[in-house]
Amino acid sequence: MKVTARDIDHLSLSVASPDALATRLLQLGFNLTPEGVEPRCICFQPADDDLPNYIELVEGEPAFELAVNVAELEGETRSHSWETEDGYEVAAEVVLGEASGPLPWRPVRHATPEAFMEPEWIVHPNGTLGLLAVHAVSDDPPALAKALGEAWSAVTEDIFDGCTMVQTGAVELLIWSPAAFQAQYKAVEAIAPEQTPAIVGVALAVERSRPLQALLRANNIPFALTDGDRVLVPAEQTDGLMIEFMPQT
Repeated sequence: MKVTARDIDHLSLSVASPDALATRLLQLGFNLTPEGVEPRCICFQPADDDLPNYIELVEGEPAFELAVNVAELEGETRSHSWETEDGYEVAAEVVLGEASGPLPWRPVRHATPEAFMEPEWIVHPNGTLGLLAVHAVSDDPPALAKALGEAWSAVTEDIFDGCTMVQTGAVELLIWSPAAFQAQYKAVEAIAPEQTPAIVGVALAVERSRPLQALLRANNIPFALTDGDRVLVPAEQTDGLMIEFMPQT
């Protein structure tokens, strides 16, 4: 499948218990869309008003899937709605294309992108500002980057030995070799997945590091500090998704 991707739109986490993961993410200081409606989402302030950025939690066999935003798409339409704290109903309508590979991904188009941009959902107690990057691991990062670059009409670039970037917009996909990933994130004893390619983490912009550290300590969430006061929450805390908080001040 070949598309013209505008940007990475969202990350879909299929997990055995979305409610349990949502509770853990609340302890990490995230706001989520209201419970009782699937998917529960962590929404971020997007780079463009018509390109939402979020992480969604759905129930199913454990798997992570990337969604890329496209301007034109025919496919299955999914609709759901949430109620805000003041009783206002927010309706979302998303068109989903067919899933493809080798890294699990699918194209999406939003009829109502503003549904994922409600102020009460994109402001987080932990100070998260936005989605910067998605981390993936592959036995051959350049080859996977080339395949995705061609499929998405995207730009690819070798960042350094063992890490290649694919970029279509504001959010980067960083593809690591197993050895490079483990070396880069040894502070949290990162382990490369047995089956590759696979999505393994996200990088989030956060306002400041110290308030985030205080919140995590208060909630007994293990984390590690690394260069530039980056805060790393290990994958075992969030059903296999490492979270990298990158302070902006």
